[in-house]
Amino acid sequence: MTNLNNDPPILPNRCPKSCQIIGPSAESTETIQWPVYDLIVIGGGINGTGIARDAALRGLSVLMLEKNDFGSGTSAYSSRLIHGGLRYLANLELDLVYESLAERELLLKNAPHLVRPLALGLPAYRGGKTPFWMIELGMWMYDALSVFKSLPWHRMFSAAAFAERYPSLSQRNLQGGTVYYDAQVEFPELICVENAMAAKATGYASMLNHAQVVDFELKNGRITGVEFEDTLTGQRYQVQGKGVINAAGPWLDQVIALTPMDTVRPASTLRPRIGGTLGTHIVIPRFASGPDTALYVEAESDGRPFFIIPWRKDFYLIGTTDLPFTGDLDQAAGSLEEVHYLLRETNRVLPQANLSVNDVLYSYAGVRPLPAVTADQPGKISRKHWIEDHARDTRNPIQGLVSVIGGKLTTYRNLAQATVDTAVRAFDLRLPHGQKVPKSATQHLPLPGGTGIASIERYKADHMAAASQRFQVAPEVIAHLIDLYGSGYDQVLSLLSENEAWKQPLCSAGLDIRAQVIFAIRKQMACTVSDVMLRRIGCAFNADAGMQSVQQVAQDMATELGWGFSRIEQEVQQYRALIQARHLHFRAASAVATA
Repeated sequence: MTNLNNDPPILPNRCPKSCQIIGPSAESTETIQWPVYDLIVIGGGINGTGIARDAALRGLSVLMLEKNDFGSGTSAYSSRLIHGGLRYLANLELDLVYESLAERELLLKNAPHLVRPLALGLPAYRGGKTPFWMIELGMWMYDALSVFKSLPWHRMFSAAAFAERYPSLSQRNLQGGTVYYDAQVEFPELICVENAMAAKATGYASMLNHAQVVDFELKNGRITGVEFEDTLTGQRYQVQGKGVINAAGPWLDQVIALTPMDTVRPASTLRPRIGGTLGTHIVIPRFASGPDTALYVEAESDGRPFFIIPWRKDFYLIGTTDLPFTGDLDQAAGSLEEVHYLLRETNRVLPQANLSVNDVLYSYAGVRPLPAVTADQPGKISRKHWIEDHARDTRNPIQGLVSVIGGKLTTYRNLAQATVDTAVRAFDLRLPHGQKVPKSATQHLPLPGGTGIASIERYKADHMAAASQRFQVAPEVIAHLIDLYGSGYDQVLSLLSENEAWKQPLCSAGLDIRAQVIFAIRKQMACTVSDVMLRRIGCAFNADAGMQSVQQVAQDMATELGWGFSRIEQEVQQYRALIQARHLHFRAASAVATA
């Protein structure tokens, strides 16, 4: 094991200033000599990036390969909550709730710029699936399982008091309600990106997006490496590792199917590990009679809970559904039927809303990587995770491979810690001179943007005025940058010393500035327009689906990366196609069509 930063090379078509690839450099891509990594991690979602960070902080050399972009799969299509899992209490999964609440508290401390407290109102209706007394009992258990939390304890309200607090809420058969606290992460994609940045900063991790594993290497009956394709160039590379961790989420079974079939049974006989379900969300503009806090409501038609969540400054995020999914994972999208279901249930709870399809700005959908089990209702499938050492599989033993099955956004850090612990044992990993691999260091270590922040509001108050004067940027822009980058906001603004024009806004629909595009390339490893729009800045989540800003983003990337006119047009068209393919657009669809 060596510190890889001693000789940082760049693969073709990657920004040299981002130090995208770490390993020996070479003029010809065909002659690149990769080191033998301690771990090769497949999948760059929240689990994969978390695993890479945990392992690199222990001094293990890591290569992480993600076929699309960091956080572009399940992580990007969640309800954007960091929560204890109140409904898991009904399944008596007390250990999962306890773990989730503990990890929620750590995220509030370690990523205060991205994870914020969120108040939720939970009404109880006569005839509902969960009676009022059970809700009250559940809330006391919820608080008891998070006894050392920093968030306020729940409060119970009579029907009259709850209706006064939520005047737009339907009062028909209302028995009362409770207000409790969990947390929200507006952009979980950025937690993935910050984990990737933190892993790379250790000097022990090579974090590769747009790198798809296409085959495994086998030696003496053991997986010793992988072959991957740089999807930006089509070039393929072979790299060796002492062990492979499969953290591909819903794609986990597809990765396992790539394992050498001469040592195991045919791929058709491999038992499935994943039984994913599709969750769809819709985004609508905030309306005058809407709630100021989030609502956690039981659907009347099927008893399934769903959320109505204030999101960003101008929207409500409503979801989610939970339907078995067996289609193409790369083309997963919600249905119009699911949209109508969410609108119908929202209108029932908030009668004054009177929402229709025309009010929907856009929708998004993703597949949860749940374990393949038999369950009467998808919502009953456990959200616990399993870590499998395939060498112990009596039916299809595979040496040198560990898979992560299931998991949830909130508990990713603990999952990563447990996965690296398992890999160290399974692959008999050691540091130089036979030193034991140390324990995880992530429990009390902030993510990059969380360094030096105890309270995000106090941090803003201490920095906004001075930064506004120093960089000649409006205070509201400073506040916006702190929300996205935390204590790293000044790294974005320092780029203005190179080009004053980079302080210009990307569009009139938000507070983002052009310097963020350059920062995304140089520091956050963005390679495409979609990377920037969807997972670095979030312009894609504006009401216009980012159509006002996409051309400017492409032009700034072209200047930074040396793209020609044809590449600019290709990137813009690919972004528009992605938006149309993965989202059920309504208002935003017209923006795409006329842009």
